[in-house]
Amino acid sequence: MSPPAISIVMPVFNAGGTIAEAIESCLGQTWSSFELIVMLDGCTDASGQIARSFDDSRIRVLEREHRGVTESAAEAIRAARAPLIARMDADDISHPTRLARQEAFLVGHPGFAVVSGRVTILDPVGEGMQRYVKWVNSLITDEDVARERFVECPVIQPSIMVRREALDEVAGYRQCEWAEDHDLFLRMLRRKMRIGKVDDVVLSWRDGFERLTRRHPAYREEQVWKMKAHHLSLDDRVIEKGVALCGAGPIGKRLARLLQDEGIKINGFFEVNPRRVGQRIHGAEVAGAQDFGKRWRDSVLLGAVGLPGGRERVRKLALDEGYLEGVDFWCCC
Repeated sequence: MSPPAISIVMPVFNAGGTIAEAIESCLGQTWSSFELIVMLDGCTDASGQIARSFDDSRIRVLEREHRGVTESAAEAIRAARAPLIARMDADDISHPTRLARQEAFLVGHPGFAVVSGRVTILDPVGEGMQRYVKWVNSLITDEDVARERFVECPVIQPSIMVRREALDEVAGYRQCEWAEDHDLFLRMLRRKMRIGKVDDVVLSWRDGFERLTRRHPAYREEQVWKMKAHHLSLDDRVIEKGVALCGAGPIGKRLARLLQDEGIKINGFFEVNPRRVGQRIHGAEVAGAQDFGKRWRDSVLLGAVGLPGGRERVRKLALDEGYLEGVDFWCCC
């Protein structure tokens, strides 16, 4: 029997309440040449029983000791037989044309490594996740995704289809102290891999108090900023020229501290609050808004203003002064 065109990878830990619907959404795809690898990560509930109850030869149920989603996904990918890998979580729902649309995109766009699509949210808890999904859905092109990489994770992981060879080139998922999905995308983008989207809803993404982004230490705020600082510190221009931060509030101070921990020189801060102007933070001077674009012009500029509308204001100021976003300027929040 010839190998499938697509391997759907679904790591599972105690998802007895949702896994049936997730599997059914995969089996209901208009595209039929796939295998579904259900990787049971030390489940202690009925997840395994439910997964094995489906009478479909395309489903492969594998089992391992509990070691977490990163290792489970990596092991499932190693077991996959297809050149295209579709990520899926056991509490989400893939829309019927997802695989067909994403496969067609990658076939038609050989220069792209990853494809995602729009996402809807199920059972939202509070407004924060809804704002995040709205923001992710606003990123349409691969240029949008690349530009916004340090703001938040610009792609929702269980919505992606990725070329196996692209995963292999960056050594796939890795164990790290921050979110493994954002880390993967940052490593891919650093290698100039393109991440695109189909113009369609591909996934219903379930929110809830128990989701990893709410309770796992890797998603805590300090770890998110450590990840941003680490990946910024790998940029050749940042290494050579150092950085200037636009914003000397809590976000700017934190990012500067973490960049210094990575060995990056902090040349200065720009700040509109007159009480902060003239101070020194982590050994670097705080300049006023009138000096923007005049001082530390060779530095890489990092936008670190967390107030509503701050990102757009910093971006306009930077672009008006001739900074090139993605070269010598990045928005970081």
